[in-house]
Amino acid sequence: MNSNTRCLLLLAAAFAAADVHAQANSLACFAAGTPAAKIAACTQSLNDNALAPATRALALLARADAYVAAGEKAQALADYDAALALAPDAAGFVARGKLHEANGDVSKAEADYSAALGRDAANAGALVARARLRTARGAHSEALADLSEARRLAPGDAQTQSLFAAAELRAGQSGAATAAYSAALQATPDGGALRGRATAAARAGDFAGAVSDFTAALTLNPRDMAALEGRGIAQLQSGAYAAAIADFSALSGLRPNDPAPLFFRAAAKLQAGDSTAATDYTAFLASRPGDVEALMGRALSFQFAGDFSAADSDLSAVLKVQPEAAQALAARGMLRLMRADFVGSAADLSRAGAQPNAPAHVALWRFVAAARAGDAGATATLAKSASIGPWPAPVAAYFLGRLSGDEVLAAAAREPRSAPGRLCEAYFYLGEAALLENDTQQAAKLFKAALGTGMTRFSEYAAAKAELARLR
Repeated sequence: MNSNTRCLLLLAAAFAAADVHAQANSLACFAAGTPAAKIAACTQSLNDNALAPATRALALLARADAYVAAGEKAQALADYDAALALAPDAAGFVARGKLHEANGDVSKAEADYSAALGRDAANAGALVARARLRTARGAHSEALADLSEARRLAPGDAQTQSLFAAAELRAGQSGAATAAYSAALQATPDGGALRGRATAAARAGDFAGAVSDFTAALTLNPRDMAALEGRGIAQLQSGAYAAAIADFSALSGLRPNDPAPLFFRAAAKLQAGDSTAATDYTAFLASRPGDVEALMGRALSFQFAGDFSAADSDLSAVLKVQPEAAQALAARGMLRLMRADFVGSAADLSRAGAQPNAPAHVALWRFVAAARAGDAGATATLAKSASIGPWPAPVAAYFLGRLSGDEVLAAAAREPRSAPGRLCEAYFYLGEAALLENDTQQAAKLFKAALGTGMTRFSEYAAAKAELARLR
C-alpha cells in the first residue's frame, strides 16, 4: 500500500466519523506541508481514543513517514512498529525496511522486505530492495532471482533493468547483461547503464563497443570519471595506446590526489614503448611504495631503456617480498643474461622454471645462460624440460640438434599475426647459438635481424641489443 492509498483510506475513515475536528486533523495528517505540521496533526488524531484500529495504523504510518522526513529515526521506528502490530501492511514493511537499512541494520531490513513480499508478492520495490541487500552480502543467485521477478513485473523500469543487468554482469553473463542494459537505455539515457553496458562489452572482448558506450556516457557528463577510466582501460586493452594515455592524463587532472591514473598511464606508455613510463611508475610508487605490479612495470621500462642496473634493483625488491614469484625470477634471470651475469641468470631461471606458472620461454633462456656459464649439463636439462608448447618448441628442437636454423625461422613465420614477435625471438636464440660456437660475425648478423623486427617490447629485442653492444 503506498502513501496515496493510505491517504484515501484515512480520509474515508475520517469522513465516516461524526467529529468534524477529527476530520480536520485527519486531513492535515496527510496534507502537503512541513514534517512538523504533519507530526502535530497526526498526533492530534492519535490522541483520539475512539480511533478505529485500522485508522490508527494509517495515522501511525503517516506520522512515521513525517518523522523520517524530519530525521527523527527513533520516533519513526516506534510508529512503524506500532502501526505494523495493528495492521501488517506491505508498504509499511517496505518503509520500515528502508529505515532499518538507513540505520545499518540490514538483517532486519531484509526481513521486512521479505515480510512485505509475503503480503504482496508483486511488490517490485520490495524485490529490488531485497535484491540490493542480498547482493551486498554475496547472495548473488538469490538477488538475481529477485531482480528477474522485479524485471518481469516492471519491464519498463530503467532502474530495475540496470540492477538486473549489473547482477548478470557479476554472474559473468555478459550477453544477458548487455541486453538488460540496452532495455534500460531504451527507457532513458543513463550514464550508469552506459558504463555497465560498456563493461559488459569489454569483458566480451568488444573493446570498440566499450569505447563507444563510455564515450556516450562522457557526452552526458564530461566529468564522469568512472567512464573516463573505463574508456582508458578499454583503449589500453585494444592497443590504442595513444588514446589510452590521453584519457589517463585527463583523469589524472581530474583526480590529482589519486595515483591510479598514473599507474594506468604508465602501463599504456610501457606498451607504446614510451620511455617516460618509468617516471609515471615512480610517481605512483611515491604514494604506494612496494607495489609489486608497479615495480615490475618500472623494471621492464628500465630494461627497455637500457638501464639494467635500475631494472635489477626493482626486480630484486619484488623478490624480497615474493621470493618464488615466477614472473619476477624469469624477468631478473633474463635481465642478468643481458648484463652477462650468466651464473646469476641461470640460477634465477632455474628457480623460475621450478614454479608451476613458469613462462614457456624460461627453459630456453635457462639453457642459454647455463651454456654460456659453462654448464656441461645445459643440453640435458633442456631435454628434460616439460613441454613448452607449439612455440617456442622449434627453438628447443634446434638447440637439441633436431631442427635446422632455417626450419626454426620457417616455423616462426608460419602464422602472419604472430610472425614479427616470433621472428624476433628466433633470431635472438639463433644469435646466442652462434655465440656458443664462437661465431661472433654470424651472431651480430642475427642480433641485428632481431632488432629489425621492431618488436621493442620483447625481452629478446632488449637482449639482442645488449649483445650487439658487447660485440662492438
